[in-house]
Amino acid sequence: MGIINKLGTQVKIPDGRVGTVVYNSLIGVGIKWGLHNPKPEDFEGTTGNTVTENAPENWKWEPDALLRDDMKELDGMECVCKESEVKILRDGLGG
Repeated sequence: MGIINKLGTQVKIPDGRVGTVVYNSLIGVGIKWGLHNPKPEDFEGTTGNTVTENAPENWKWEPDALLRDDMKELDGMECVCKESEVKILRDGLGG
């Protein structure tokens, strides 16, 4: 599902909520609720798993939920649907 992992991709999940992709890794795609325009420079210097570690203090782009195919909660992070179930509203920051 290549498009969904781009920073700034805006999605709608099956229950009607919308979010913006702010994180992508092997654990899933992290979204921040609402439609946002994150700046790539805000993510410079972040390394590894910002969902459970390595996020700058008071960082505004911490994901609120994860899109995960196995739908298992991860470290208390809500898993809202499978990646294949979302509707893409905007393809990344340039789309």
